[in-house]
Amino acid sequence: MPKHPSRPWGLYLVTFISALGAAASAVFWALGTLGVSAQRAPKAPPVSVTVAPDAQTLARALGGGKAAVAEAAPAPSTQFQLLGVVAGPVGKGLALLVVGNAPPKAYTVGAALGDGQVLQSVSARGAKIGSTLRGEPTLELSLPKPTGA
Repeated sequence: MPKHPSRPWGLYLVTFISALGAAASAVFWALGTLGVSAQRAPKAPPVSVTVAPDAQTLARALGGGKAAVAEAAPAPSTQFQLLGVVAGPVGKGLALLVVGNAPPKAYTVGAALGDGQVLQSVSARGAKIGSTLRGEPTLELSLPKPTGA
């Protein structure tokens, strides 16, 4: 009669404990996914924090340098100040503008600026503003040429 080797009970025990751990993990995941979980503390309402960007820093980031804010100041008769541009394909782009006394804000082409004015177009160093998107521009703003390199 052939002799059977002894069974590796240690291996069976490790396999059983691993399977038990995997099953417990799956149950825990399923309960959490289905929303059946221990009582949770009520969520706090989301907090919105708005930080006004520094005009000088934005001007430098958009390629205007230190002089961009000082030299791009509009004539007293206008309420628009161009701080920077991000030109894209025709009909696309952004302009960083100060409208009146408001903090700087990025406007896309076609956006209303207030007082019936619209941002008509953006070029590599300027922007055009008019009363309609397709009409004649009533105001052309440009950034000063960069100094040094």
